[in-house]
Amino acid sequence: MTLRITRLAFATFGSPDPAQLADYYASVIGLSAMTRADGGVHLASPSGETCVLVEAGEAPVCTGLGFETAPDVPLEDVARWLGAQGIASAVRTDPLPGIARMLRFTDFKGTRIDVFNTPPPAVPALAGAGIGPRKLGHVAFYVADIQQAVAFYRDILGFRVSDWMEDFFVFMRCGPDHHTCNFISSANRGMHHMAFELADWAHVKAACDGLSRAGLQMTWGPGRHGPGHNIFTYHRNPQNQIIELFTELDVMSDEASGAFDPRPWHRDAPQRPKVWRASEATNLWGDGPPPGHRS
Repeated sequence: MTLRITRLAFATFGSPDPAQLADYYASVIGLSAMTRADGGVHLASPSGETCVLVEAGEAPVCTGLGFETAPDVPLEDVARWLGAQGIASAVRTDPLPGIARMLRFTDFKGTRIDVFNTPPPAVPALAGAGIGPRKLGHVAFYVADIQQAVAFYRDILGFRVSDWMEDFFVFMRCGPDHHTCNFISSANRGMHHMAFELADWAHVKAACDGLSRAGLQMTWGPGRHGPGHNIFTYHRNPQNQIIELFTELDVMSDEASGAFDPRPWHRDAPQRPKVWRASEATNLWGDGPPPGHRS
C-alpha cells in the first residue's frame, strides 16, 4: 500500500518570535488566529480550515506538514505499514480543532508529517482583514538528493510527478492540483517558499495593493510559470521567508487521462507532464527569478 494523500491541509513553523509571524499571517495574509493551550497559534483560511501553525522555535523554519488522507484506511493500519517500511509513527489524539486523531512521523529529511483521515467539520466563512486566500496551496523545499525526495513522496505518500524543470526541480501532486510539494536539488536546506491560492487575477491585484499598504514589496512578479502555468507574485514575510500568492494553477481532473485540464494559455495540446528547460519554465511572461530569490 501507499498512503493516499488527498490534500495539503497545513504547514507548521517554528519561530523565535511567534507573535510577529502570527500577526503577519492574520493582518496581511488574512488568516484567523487562535492561541492554543500550549502557546502555539493556529491560523485558519476564510473557509475556516487551519492552514498555518506557529510554534516557538530557535529559528524561523518550516518544521512540519499536515495532510488529509483517504478515510477508508484506519490510522493504525497505516502505522503498521509504515513500521514495515522502517518508519516509526505515533497516533496523537485531539491535536487540532476539528481533528480528533492524527498519525505523526517524519519524512526522509526530518520534516514532521501529520496525517489525518477525517475532514474537519464545515464552519461558516470567516470575515477578516488581509488578503484572504482560498487555501494553502503548496510548499517547496531544498533537498540534497532529489531522487530520494521523489521516491519517498511517491512510494510512501502516494504523490505523482507533474513536471520537472530539467533535472533539479520537481513538481509533485497529491490531488488534482498541479503541485502540492516541490523539491529543488541544492546545497541549501529548508523551505524555499510557501504558496497561497487566490481566487483570480483581480484577487492578485488586490493582494498586491494590500502588500504595498503593509509595507511589503514584491520580490518577483507578477508573472506566469511554465510548470503549472500559475500566475504568481512573491514577497518575503517579516521573518524573511518567501511567500508566493498565485492563481490559475493547472489541475488534472481525470488522472486516467494523464493530461491537465485544457486552458487557453497552454502551449501544448494536450498539456501532459514533461521536462521543461529552465530558460522557458520560470516565467513565460518575462524575466526569471532575481538573484535574491532564495531562502
